Amino acid sequence: MRGTRQLRAAMHPSNTAELAVEALQRELGDDLYSCCLYGSAVREGSEDEKGDINLLIVLRNSDVKTQSGVARAIARNPRIDPFVLGLAGFERSVRAFAAKFASIRRNYRVLHGADPLAGIEITPELERFLCEQALRNLRLRLAHSFITRERHGNYGSFLARSVTALVLRVSEVVRLSGGTYANGMEERIPAIAQHLGLEASTLVDLLALKAAPRKLGEEEAVQWHGRTFQLLNTVIAWIEANWPAAHRVE
Repeated sequence: MRGTRQLRAAMHPSNTAELAVEALQRELGDDLYSCCLYGSAVREGSEDEKGDINLLIVLRNSDVKTQSGVARAIARNPRIDPFVLGLAGFERSVRAFAAKFASIRRNYRVLHGADPLAGIEITPELERFLCEQALRNLRLRLAHSFITRERHGNYGSFLARSVTALVLRVSEVVRLSGGTYANGMEERIPAIAQHLGLEASTLVDLLALKAAPRKLGEEEAVQWHGRTFQLLNTVIAWIEANWPAAHRVE
């Protein structure tokens, strides 16, 4: 029993992350400016022993040498999902990935070095602009994959791979409009559907497709695309009606 408890403790996300930081320090030395744990592993009561462990790794110099060091440090732990950036231009990277960094900042802990997010401001206007941009881009790519499906034959795979991004971006619309939702992907659907006027069944079915992706026949592809494209149209129409047009982002 004691051995089982020790093994479970070693597998806990916080312990795994700390071991990864030690390996990063050995490999990188002073080139490791900062390392933060973020996401579900930081949320209170989270003890997921199977999910990814998200690390924001900021390097003083991000080049082939230091990136190779990161690769060696995490090579033996496939659970580590690294988000690696260089210190040079870091604030501009935050602006370019404002939605991601806003999400990181809600649940993160500094494990090594300076707090890279201290003093960095992410305005709601910038978040809304980038969220709308991401949704419009997803709609464009979805249409392109559907139109060219006879060439590549993998529209179903593309759709399944896009589900997580779609649900996260739609969730961001709700959050940036003052709404709230549960943490779990399935659990948040009722709140999202009510807030934006969506068909909850489409989101439920998309998550099921993501969990068990398959090759779609022609009729299925048409049906799936119609439902998903309509969902995106509804979200974007809601944005157009409720968010001011961003002619310029400061």
